[in-house]
Amino acid sequence: MSTGVLSFVKGIDLSSNDFSGDRFPNEVVAMTQATWLKLNKTQLERVPDVLSNLKNLEHLQMINNKLQNVHGELSDLPLLRSVVVRKNQIKTSGVPTDIFRMKDLTIIDFGDNLLRDVPSNLEYAKCAIVLNLRDFLQSNRSHLPRFEQQQS
Repeated sequence: MSTGVLSFVKGIDLSSNDFSGDRFPNEVVAMTQATWLKLNKTQLERVPDVLSNLKNLEHLQMINNKLQNVHGELSDLPLLRSVVVRKNQIKTSGVPTDIFRMKDLTIIDFGDNLLRDVPSNLEYAKCAIVLNLRDFLQSNRSHLPRFEQQQS
């Protein structure tokens, strides 16, 4: 595949491809200007390492895969504004503790996963506009942390 044009790509939807095992295309690393990426229904078992090179990425969707964690890679993306990892197999221990400290992250969607406890550092998600912990909240409402209003 010729990668010359990939440096100009602003976004790409790679949904419904089979990226199980190590099949994720390394050419994605050439998408240096990409601001959004959709990897829905791609059989991903882990976040591809090459994503940490996409420093302009703002929106990332990895819905309905086989992810068990999203450690490390997401916090390397300084402009990330939304991360949607609904319908995976992520347990509470698979949620990176530093993700909630990302200042520009306003949409955090871990709904329909295997969360059993409140993720660590959730109280720092003060910039979040949307926080989806669906299924966890159905049975664990009393375990939510108390949020205090920020002083301007």
